[in-house]
Amino acid sequence: MAGLVLPGPGAVYLNPAYAAFPAGLYGSDAGFQLPIGLLGLLLRPESNPIPLLRDPASLSNENNPFDLLTFYDQISHPYAFLINPASSRAFINPNTGYPEIQIKVSASGLQVTDYQGNPIALDLSLGTARGIGTSKALTPSPLFRLPIALDNNLYLDFGLFAGGFGLTLSPNDNLRQALRSGQLQPNTEYALSLNSSAQAGLSLGFGYATRLPDLLIPDLGPAKLYAGARGEAFYGLAYLEGNPSVGLQTDAQGQFDPNQPPIFRGSLFYAYPGNGNGFGVRADLGVALEVQGTTVGLGIRNALGFARWSGTELSWNGGSNPTSAPSERSSFGFVPAFFLNAATTLTLEAGTLFLGGDLGYESGLFARVGGEYSLGPARLRAGLGFDEGLRFGLGAGFVGPGFSLDAALTTHRAPIVGHTVFGIALSLGLSF
Repeated sequence: MAGLVLPGPGAVYLNPAYAAFPAGLYGSDAGFQLPIGLLGLLLRPESNPIPLLRDPASLSNENNPFDLLTFYDQISHPYAFLINPASSRAFINPNTGYPEIQIKVSASGLQVTDYQGNPIALDLSLGTARGIGTSKALTPSPLFRLPIALDNNLYLDFGLFAGGFGLTLSPNDNLRQALRSGQLQPNTEYALSLNSSAQAGLSLGFGYATRLPDLLIPDLGPAKLYAGARGEAFYGLAYLEGNPSVGLQTDAQGQFDPNQPPIFRGSLFYAYPGNGNGFGVRADLGVALEVQGTTVGLGIRNALGFARWSGTELSWNGGSNPTSAPSERSSFGFVPAFFLNAATTLTLEAGTLFLGGDLGYESGLFARVGGEYSLGPARLRAGLGFDEGLRFGLGAGFVGPGFSLDAALTTHRAPIVGHTVFGIALSLGLSF
């Protein structure tokens, strides 16, 4: 359903109140998502890194089918087999077999084109850059999460996270204006900036959720109210955050001197095992209300958070040789991420229909709507959303005694090249 998150225990990471919420109230449980994206890595030569690991030198061979962009697109969507993953072949000249991005600089202007002369926009991105300066103490969503229920409405969860990955290439204001007008100004610096971020580590969560006394709502009757809180501590293994730029400056006549060295600016901070680490804590809060088959929930992650990373910082201030020094990145305070979702169930003459939607804000705004129609053991789903680009999804499922099987067609925006990528996802649910 285009990534729609419904009220229930599966959304406890976004709203800790859902740890006390009944499972399966809106459709069948999603079950275990099958990582069929691994098949894409193994079966598609463009995304299979195993031959490259055996012979790294083969990457320079023009006949090597491996494509780093295809590999990234597939490995970042492990639960979907991508039918048409992103490919850098869009920039490859079939006559030479090599990627060609042509930069033409003349006294009259500036052009960036592919090998056919088509203009290329310099605003390119992979993911969203989310360093500690933007997402503060938030860790990325866990690659996997192991919940452990305790007594008295308490629970633990262990997680391994690796994400927050973002790589954004953008021109400065001077270069952007030159690309629009085709004119260069005298004594002006034209530069490209690269914003990047990534982090990985281990997390331990400790939470409490409970059902509160019913709340009486006029004209609707009693409403079930749930509340929860969760604390998370993390140990960071690796971190990257930077904003380096490279540029050239025109002379008094508005031209580039071919002998002028590039101008480097900005910084790059990194940490990895043996060269720094990170740690931090944060508090998450959540509430949910259910009345007459309709549920609304609000989760606030990082209601209060602290994070600190130690590592090395490289800095450029005009020259090509950076200065290197030990450094730290830290944050403390209230920098929340909000998540609001809702769902309702409608009983029809034949079957049941439930509708849902969610709205959230972390480093950017996202929203999704969708629904499921069930008739006996059959399930049909559809959804539409906006999450780093327009997304839609179609799905179908079957619920039998003790098991469920679901399949879906998913979409996302391809990194860099920007087209719509289609994927097939599967999940299997078992009950004992």
